[in-house]
Amino acid sequence: MNTSTAFRRSKGRPYAETFRCPGGALCLDFCNSGQSARGPSGTEWIAGFSDLIDWLEAARAITGGQAGGFRRAAAASPRAAAQVWGRAIKFRETLFRVLNAKAEGGVVAREDLSHIETEHARAAPFARLSRTGEGYRWSLDPSAAALDAAMQPLVESALSLLTSAKLERLRRCGNSTCYWLFIDETKNHSRRWCEMASCGNVLKVRRHREKARSAAR
Repeated sequence: MNTSTAFRRSKGRPYAETFRCPGGALCLDFCNSGQSARGPSGTEWIAGFSDLIDWLEAARAITGGQAGGFRRAAAASPRAAAQVWGRAIKFRETLFRVLNAKAEGGVVAREDLSHIETEHARAAPFARLSRTGEGYRWSLDPSAAALDAAMQPLVESALSLLTSAKLERLRRCGNSTCYWLFIDETKNHSRRWCEMASCGNVLKVRRHREKARSAAR
């Protein structure tokens, strides 16, 4: 599924924004789903386990069949499903702090790394090696039915990025009120904005107005 397809499938849902302007890795898109929750409104785009599964399916992190299995398991154990959702949001915010510190040149808390390690240990039993065109990769066991298994694609993506050379190209949007993280794939490492049409233009307009005010003094 390409970006536009994912966006169309999730259109009308707040988290659709994460597919309109993707970050370059599943874990980054998941981190970016916390944009509104970190802002003044404090609105959570992924507001429950059902939203989490819908998001994972739209991102093609899980198949339609796996999504259906998770929804049935959640219906049978709503309290357990709510706990997994809570863990997913906590993992997202922990990962954001780690990645944001990397992008901004800050200090990473050992406690945050330990939390990622803990979730990796919990997700590992649900991972299986699968063949790709270039070799192998870890992916969610197609037969995994436990609610905890929903975390595996997110944790695996995070570990893959954290141990990859791509981490050196990690950036945060140049707009101070935007929490979007992305991999800068430009040849000269010059990307500054999550999207020029949104944050890029906002900052350009702001600078133009500041210059106009200075010139008028």
